[in-house]
Amino acid sequence: MKKLMAIVMVMAALMGMVIPAAASTNDIKNSTATGELKGIETETMWVNCENGKCLNIRTEPNLDSKVLYRVECGTKLNVIEAVGSEWVLVNADGKETGYVRVKFLVKEKPGKYEITERADNFKAVEPYTVTALPRGKDREDSVGLRTKPNKTSKAIRRLMAGDTLEVIEVGKTWSKVVDQQTGETGYVANDYIEKT
Repeated sequence: MKKLMAIVMVMAALMGMVIPAAASTNDIKNSTATGELKGIETETMWVNCENGKCLNIRTEPNLDSKVLYRVECGTKLNVIEAVGSEWVLVNADGKETGYVRVKFLVKEKPGKYEITERADNFKAVEPYTVTALPRGKDREDSVGLRTKPNKTSKAIRRLMAGDTLEVIEVGKTWSKVVDQQTGETGYVANDYIEKT
């Protein structure tokens, strides 16, 4: 996280040199209100909220300001300028500029397993048994049984090909399962399980 903040701060300093001193925040807002960044240098970053929820784009760089709109995790944003150490002015393609907290942005587009799947994506199902599949071509490539539905959360244990699980809820990318070996509940990516 410290590395990300350092990168963002360096990029913000460089962007500060590119944006003319005479361009005020209002000038930037006016020139980008339709989503067109008229000659202003931007940096592309992506939304990656830890809880998988939408990110609020706000009218001012504070949590008490009005929410203009929300964007999903994985959305590309154009970062126009840094405002202090916690906020940046951004533009989502075709939308009005607004402010977001920099801690919810990443430099590279997050993969589908890196974004935490939202709780409301999961649907309870009649429990059924599945077996774990290998992560790669080698049957020894294990898959993580995780505490949250994303690959960066803590692994409860590594699942080997053939380990059995009971699915209790299904999401778009992950399933909530009970490990038949340990009795623990966790999440496994849907691409790495097979119904038996």
